[in-house]
Amino acid sequence: RNGTTAFSNTNSTYEGSIVEGYVNNYKTILESDYGVDVVEARLISYDELTDSETFACVEYEYCSDKYPWIYSTSYWSGSADDTELVWSVYSNGRFGNDDCFYDIDFGVRPVITISRDYL
Repeated sequence: RNGTTAFSNTNSTYEGSIVEGYVNNYKTILESDYGVDVVEARLISYDELTDSETFACVEYEYCSDKYPWIYSTSYWSGSADDTELVWSVYSNGRFGNDDCFYDIDFGVRPVITISRDYL
């Protein structure tokens, strides 16, 4: 679970995965259309979602209602669980795991880091 990237050909990167195109599309739009210097574009991790100081998502339970935008839509995280399913956030606030082949039900929500120079 920790350190494992979902949808990837290796355990350390999503390069070459089905997600790469989606994440890179967001990055390209920001850079090309808006002139933003994107430092990093990736999927949110299990560790970030379950951090008690921020989103406080609990396995098979719910995410904190402190940040409702974190579950305003259903999407996959960038982390797989121990059974090779992908940790997912559901639009009702639930945090669980699902098979990544259900692309009709889930999307991706990239975490995008932009250069401070742009701010």
